[in-house]
Amino acid sequence: MSYAIFRCQSINTLEDLSHIGSHNKREKESYKSNPDIRKEDSKNNIQLVKCDKKYREKFYEITKEYRKEHEEKMKIIRQDRYKDFDQMVDDSKSCVADEMIFTSGPEFFKDMTKEEILRWANGCMDFVYKDLGYTKEQVIQSVLHLDERTPHIHCVVVPLVKKFDKRVNKERYTISKRDYIKDQINLSILQDKYCFRLNNLGFKLECGEKGTKIKNLSLGQLKGITRHYERLANKSKKNIENEHLKIINMLKFSKKKVFSDSVIIDGESYHILLKYLDLYTKEIQNQVIYQNFFNDLDDYIFNYKELEKEYNYSQKVIDNLEKECEKLAEKNNTLIDFIKHLLEILKDFFRRILLSQNEVEKNKTINILKDCYEKDLYNSYDLMNISKDTDKEIEVNDFIKEETLDKEYDYFDWPYSLFILNF
Repeated sequence: MSYAIFRCQSINTLEDLSHIGSHNKREKESYKSNPDIRKEDSKNNIQLVKCDKKYREKFYEITKEYRKEHEEKMKIIRQDRYKDFDQMVDDSKSCVADEMIFTSGPEFFKDMTKEEILRWANGCMDFVYKDLGYTKEQVIQSVLHLDERTPHIHCVVVPLVKKFDKRVNKERYTISKRDYIKDQINLSILQDKYCFRLNNLGFKLECGEKGTKIKNLSLGQLKGITRHYERLANKSKKNIENEHLKIINMLKFSKKKVFSDSVIIDGESYHILLKYLDLYTKEIQNQVIYQNFFNDLDDYIFNYKELEKEYNYSQKVIDNLEKECEKLAEKNNTLIDFIKHLLEILKDFFRRILLSQNEVEKNKTINILKDCYEKDLYNSYDLMNISKDTDKEIEVNDFIKEETLDKEYDYFDWPYSLFILNF
């Protein structure tokens, strides 16, 4: 069984919002921090709520009225307390936006068609609108990423609300995530609602760890707690059995009225019976508590085992990737050595061109040398030696001075990317 995963992360500054926008919209050429992204498949990503502009611009569009309200307020503020809209938003105790992620385990999406994945994604957006209470106008972007190993949704919203401000006795705009997700308990309830909504759509998913006090305990601690409650349950059962036996023996020797169904019991027997009824009521209540605890514990252990399986699988993948990285590192080192050797050979080749009479080729060579210098393939001494006693020597020296005179060079600080020299 797979889990219905919904989590959220506050975005605290506009700068952070811009970075997240570049990532979600796949605006970068490469993603070294996330090698799982397959740029060639990014064209398959689906915008559930489109964003055809920068995240920051969309944020300004959503908060247009909030911005006007703030600018009006700043007209009468003291100069030493003045803050423009961006400063005010960044310095606020609240967040700028909230990023929600929806996904599940790889097994959930296995053999699922694109149409089925899209149906799941639309169910997630129904949760955003109907259970969380956001409107489509508050969504900066919601994108379904299909260019990674596991499909997932990034939904970035602005929790903009208009609230009554007692200080000025009128409504004012503010950004408040707490108006949508109050605390961890509320988040746990919402996660259950999210799972329930998806199950109603026909997706077989389970809730993850519930917000219980045992969620961070080790298995050893869980076993200790289980044994403790098991002892309490056995003790409860034994107490009831003992009292029950006393009552049976008492009733055997009780006097019965002749020609009547009435039974006469003495005061001691009466109190034993009352004690038993009181004990029975109390222990039955305890049994309900113990049963609820065991049910939660079973859920937790099941979830733990499933997560452990996923973790073990992920660990195997990581181990394989580490081995692949080692192989790639070896190949990379070999390639770097080859490039070093090639660049050493090219020094003499470049110098012979600069000593020739072909002005066109010399200008091309100078451009190549400048490019190599900027990419730290050659340092200033290399360029000076190559151009020494040529008619390009002054131009090369001027170029080096313009770039920097104090730069420290490390000849062996080679970049990991390859640069193709176009002659």
